[in-house]
Order: sequence, then C-alpha cells, then structure tokens
Amino acid sequence: MNQETALQLTDEMYRVMDMFKVFKKQNPDTTITYPLFKFVLSQYNKKVSREILQGESFSLGSRMGVIKIKKIERKNFTRPAVDWGETNKLLKQGIRKRVFFTDRFYYRWCWEKKACNIPNKTVYKFSPTKGETGNKMALIKLLKTNEFAQLNFKS
Repeated sequence: MNQETALQLTDEMYRVMDMFKVFKKQNPDTTITYPLFKFVLSQYNKKVSREILQGESFSLGSRMGVIKIKKIERKNFTRPAVDWGETNKLLKQGIRKRVFFTDRFYYRWCWEKKACNIPNKTVYKFSPTKGETGNKMALIKLLKTNEFAQLNFKS
C-alpha cells in the first residue's frame, strides 16, 4: 500500500465514504458502487455482531485484540447498583421505590487488548453502538428474552 492510498492517522474519524475512496484508488477498474460497498460492509458488521451475541469472540487480526461479550461478577453487594429503567417505570406508576440489580453477574461488550500489539493501546477504546438498533440494546434484549443466553458468555 503506497502513501497516497493509505488512511493517515489523524484526529479525524474515518467513515465508509473515506474507505470507499481508498478502495477505488487501489482498485480503479472495479465496478463496485458506493451503495454496494456500504451494503457489504453493513451486512458483514451485522453478521459479526450476531456471532458475538451468540458467544463467539471476533479476532480483529494483525494482533489487534479480540471483541467479545464479557461476563463480569458484581463485587460489591453491600451497595448494589440501582436499576434505573425499572425504578423509573415504578415512578411513572406513582410508586416511589428503588429497584436494585440482584444478579450475581453483568455482561458488557469488551475489546480485549491483552494480546494487542499496538503502541499506546491504553489510549484507544471500543464503544459498541447505542440506540434501539445498536449492539448494546441487542445484548440487553437477548439477556431479557433468552434465559439461557448467559451460558454463552465467559468471564
């Protein structure tokens, strides 16, 4: 890959259009259009997300680490965390009571950087998508609707 076509590391974020421009420079004879390129990337990301939600780990390659869902044990049961979603539902019904999480474990998306071989890896972070169709909400829905889904994830 030459200097002109490589994405340069700057403070800017790169989007699909930027990747498509680099792809077109590297492959000038291709007939792939931007909508098709975007569609393929979207389908690939959705498939990876589904695999991770089924308990698989996704290796980023080039010794950049692994993305997975991690099972984490709650440490402090003397001060349990408030379940604000359920508490707010009760408040709307006129009931002023706090609801606490009582599960022994909680689950979260994780970029495991133990085997990661990039400089200053502590500065980088992984943020799963949010919103109604995002990966965070998909994990929440999975855990609420499938009582055996927790068995797929490891500490």
